[in-house]
Amino acid sequence: MTGSGNTRNMAPLVAAWKQAFHLATNGSGSYGKGLNLHRNGGVAQIHAQPGRLAAAVTAKKATHQAVLFLPELTDTQWDTLAGRLAGNAQAVADLLANRVPAAIADPGHAGGIAIVPAAEEITFACSCPTGHAGRVCDHSGALGHAVTDRLAVTASILLGARGMSARSLAVLVRDLIAETDPGTLPADDDGTVRADQLYSLAAHRPPHSPPDLDLDPIVPVTTDLDDPPLPGPRAQDLAWMTQDAADRARALLTAIPDPPHDDLADTVRILASPHGIDRLPAAADATGLSETTLRAMMIGYRHGGPAGAHATLAAATVPPSTLEQAAEALRASRAFAFGIIDIADGAITDSTAGVQIRPGLDGRWHPFTLRRADEWRPAPGACDDPAEAFRAARRARAARPLSR
Repeated sequence: MTGSGNTRNMAPLVAAWKQAFHLATNGSGSYGKGLNLHRNGGVAQIHAQPGRLAAAVTAKKATHQAVLFLPELTDTQWDTLAGRLAGNAQAVADLLANRVPAAIADPGHAGGIAIVPAAEEITFACSCPTGHAGRVCDHSGALGHAVTDRLAVTASILLGARGMSARSLAVLVRDLIAETDPGTLPADDDGTVRADQLYSLAAHRPPHSPPDLDLDPIVPVTTDLDDPPLPGPRAQDLAWMTQDAADRARALLTAIPDPPHDDLADTVRILASPHGIDRLPAAADATGLSETTLRAMMIGYRHGGPAGAHATLAAATVPPSTLEQAAEALRASRAFAFGIIDIADGAITDSTAGVQIRPGLDGRWHPFTLRRADEWRPAPGACDDPAEAFRAARRARAARPLSR
């Protein structure tokens, strides 16, 4: 169980550890030397055991075993912490969703229990001569800095060193909320809540008893309607909306550079679906574009998503210097053999070869081939590299001779 996803919320915990560790070194020069050692990758995997954090630290081709000793929390302190967390719906949701709750970072929200030990409670040991004497050394200093960075993503290591794993804490809290309603999950600052947290809370709420209703005297609402209720969306319309929602969610989760669907791109998306072609005349009326243009945009969408559809309609606006640099890159590469490179209407064209590349809204270059006079057809192979996109256009052009 890790604190991934809670990195920003763990900032108070990280800051508290950093301060306590700094004070524990008591101004030793090993604090700064240990930081450099850690930044140079000298600290191996950190192992958390009750009362200690340990790791192998390598410096100057010698490896030593560094240890930080921390006092374990008592059973009473763990019970107090679990009781406080059990009354916090957000903390309960985090624990049940296999994450360390941010509430443990603040003693005010953790029943007064400080997960980070006081500076005087942190002691040092190492297999090097300085560490043997119980003083902080460069190796244990590096370990302390490594713990600081690790806490931001894996706050459970500090729980383990204090005597209880995050999973055991979750079991303790789960027992406390058994057969009870853990409460309402508060929203974030932007008004949203995490779906996995909602599910984890719902799974541990007791089932509601069915309401005791006398349905006999209830008059059906349909008796007061003059007309039948309007039908809902068709199954195909629901499928399109579901696919659009899935595409938007995927873009948010994976940071896809393509911009979200606007109204025009969304129209083309539906047309490009297996059953969307029947709506082509209606789409032409709604958008003011010809059916031929929309058909070409459908091909562009299949090759390059929303940006490919828009590039088919018109090249994205970019600085002239961007076009000049791309044209120069083509001349310097083997992608361009013979002919003349022209820059016009925001695109780079080799009229002799019948190929063209256009900048897209997604920052990529989209390839096109000349189908007939002044009619360019999208080709697969959109790429960040203009030379690669140009090669893709030439391959598509070779496979699709010019129509007369």
